[in-house]
Amino acid sequence: MSATSDRVATVKGAVAFAAELAALSTASFDELRAHFRRLYRRAAPRCLSRDLIARLVAHRLQELRLGKLDPELSRHLRRLEQGRVARRRIKTGSVLVREYEGMTHEVGILPEGFLWNGETHSSLSLIAKRITGTSWNGPRFFGLRQGQIQRLGDSERGTA
Repeated sequence: MSATSDRVATVKGAVAFAAELAALSTASFDELRAHFRRLYRRAAPRCLSRDLIARLVAHRLQELRLGKLDPELSRHLRRLEQGRVARRRIKTGSVLVREYEGMTHEVGILPEGFLWNGETHSSLSLIAKRITGTSWNGPRFFGLRQGQIQRLGDSERGTA
């Protein structure tokens, strides 16, 4: 098949899938229960409303057609659901900027570490120590931790 016919088939498939999902809104309660039974291989719980069954059927159809969430995203969503704050991840290519004692320091985020002054380092803490001459929590030094607003200016001058 040519690239054009592949695109046409893809568009037709997407349109058919959208129509299948849209049809759920007009399906009867019994039809939705039958869809649920076919997709989940068990009867829908009696306590579920028509709307909720339609949503579950649509979700399952989307999973089958488009795939499930990847395991890392699923874990992230579970942690959020439990009220745990997820760790912030910095995207490759980002640049952290920090002014310290009148000099501006820029750190590039690379897949293999952190680029500062033309050298690759394994941690932000190593870079912070080289900048300041004292041990620092690197993410805190570069403003990536909550509570960062606490008097950085005073601690930089040695008055904290």
